[in-house]
Amino acid sequence: MKAKPVETDPTRPGVLAAIAEYERAGQFDRHADPVDYSLAMPVTPEFPYIRRGMRQMSLAFFRRVFEVYPFTRRVCGKHGFDVHVEGRENLKGIRAAVLTCNHVNKFDCLVVQSACRPNRPFVVGAPFNNMRGHFGDLMRAGGMLPLGEDLATMRAFDAAVRHHLAHGKRILIYPEQAMWWYYEKPRPMKDGAFTIAARNRVPVVPMFITFRPSGRFDGNGIEHKFFTLHIMPPIYPKEAASYRENAAYMKAENMRLCREKYREVYGHEPEHPTSPEA
Repeated sequence: MKAKPVETDPTRPGVLAAIAEYERAGQFDRHADPVDYSLAMPVTPEFPYIRRGMRQMSLAFFRRVFEVYPFTRRVCGKHGFDVHVEGRENLKGIRAAVLTCNHVNKFDCLVVQSACRPNRPFVVGAPFNNMRGHFGDLMRAGGMLPLGEDLATMRAFDAAVRHHLAHGKRILIYPEQAMWWYYEKPRPMKDGAFTIAARNRVPVVPMFITFRPSGRFDGNGIEHKFFTLHIMPPIYPKEAASYRENAAYMKAENMRLCREKYREVYGHEPEHPTSPEA
């Protein structure tokens, strides 16, 4: 894969400035953090979307138990995001499901996975998340399902998603697409998560991360925020509706619940200062 130039300022003030610029322009799916494509491996149809063989499954198991799970506990604990989870009862009785969440940090997938234990979800990610080296090995062991960039790989991805849902597993998809660091408001959502749920006749479980002050600041004066993960009631596909109708219905209901949760927590409407030219 040919490396692409990094054009975004990688500093935290630079990332926040990029988010503000993209928000004004109405470009809610643009990546504000720089992406170094040279660190990624191509995603091919041979990607282990479904682990097979004792060696492959054992290696992934030990990486999860001895590296991924301890790191998750540190990320979610008091010295990390000090995660509070509200609404965990909404997962009761839910096996196969598409989970959605706002994407506000590189490690927020660990927040969702920790809240969903023991049925931790697989995590759908962009192709550039298929990183080289040990960190990439841990991401793959932790359940990353990268999207493909060609038809054959996307077919393998789709087959794996159907397989996992058919076996009672959960799939986490970020419908906003791009990660916006510490961004509070819900953003417009893509169709993919809801199309997958509708085609597989499984519910969507909306989740939404809000922030609490920590009193900790970095060298730029930017506060490190604590997380509250809100797990909202599942949205079931309607029996008599087509998959397109169900996808549209679940997407609209998901957005409604996220906006409602934002109003409840922050006390005002989630308005975007989009410029008239956007």
